[in-house]
Amino acid sequence: MGNKSSSKVNSTILTPKAIQMLKANTNFSEEQIREWHVGFLRDCPTGHLTKDRFVSVYEQFYPGGKAKEFCKYAFATFDRDNNGTIDFTEFMLAIALTQSGDLDERLALAFDMYDYNNTGTIDTSELTKVISAMYDLTGETNRKGKI
Repeated sequence: MGNKSSSKVNSTILTPKAIQMLKANTNFSEEQIREWHVGFLRDCPTGHLTKDRFVSVYEQFYPGGKAKEFCKYAFATFDRDNNGTIDFTEFMLAIALTQSGDLDERLALAFDMYDYNNTGTIDTSELTKVISAMYDLTGETNRKGKI
């Protein structure tokens, strides 16, 4: 028995350590990081982006498509610690990679999304499922010869 100190971190607080890590791993300035954090907390007051909220955001950007299947792959890619939510750090790293990551970083991100069973390879089934999910996302119905 005895006293255990809680190692749980308050996900709504942007620590100096987190800012330094994000500055070192993205092209964002401290001011930009703080601005993104305010917006993130406005949309995710708990400091965690849930899978359902993630899907609803994509549905707003792609109203004519079906976002759920694509979001399954994207969410799993961005949820680096596999805890079922995306925290602010994971969110910012994902934004940085998709906005301005170099080619190798973006290819690694795409590979991670396609290799959703984490085998280190992409098989035909994985490739077909993710591409189909992308077509669903955009509402594309004429897929003849495209998959």
